[in-house]
Amino acid sequence: MQGLLGISYKPNRIYTHLNSLSVWLFVYGTLMDPEKAERIFKRSPKAKVAFLPKYEVVFNKEGLGLGNPNIKPGERGVWGVVYEIDEKDLQKLDRISPKYERKLVRVLVDGKECEAWVYIAKPEFVNDNLKPDRSCIEKMIKGAKFHGLPEEYIKWLESLLATI
Repeated sequence: MQGLLGISYKPNRIYTHLNSLSVWLFVYGTLMDPEKAERIFKRSPKAKVAFLPKYEVVFNKEGLGLGNPNIKPGERGVWGVVYEIDEKDLQKLDRISPKYERKLVRVLVDGKECEAWVYIAKPEFVNDNLKPDRSCIEKMIKGAKFHGLPEEYIKWLESLLATI
């Protein structure tokens, strides 16, 4: 199967190396920034590079007049990170992210398919006519480099900065 920019991935088997009280959270936006993650979770959660097929990154979530990161169904695929967190962390994110809804998706981690929670903007907060927020893209690039996402994906993010 082909992902973003022709990067191949192959679904394998369910990824089960989680503590029994833990869940995976797939992040693709500013929460990839390790400093932001540490502020929110009060620790640096265990992280792994992950790929979400059949979605694409867009900047259509309303935020102070600019577009914040969001995902929608698409062919490109989304690179990001899965954090190992617990139910209390999810409940906290539900409270501090009221414009997003939590959805269970299947991501690829280490070539294996697993379930992870992801936050997607609620439809009433989506506007496809927004200009991307430069600071959001910069945080995404910082997080992508920190976590070792594919260079092609980082270059794609960097190319977005040239368009705004």
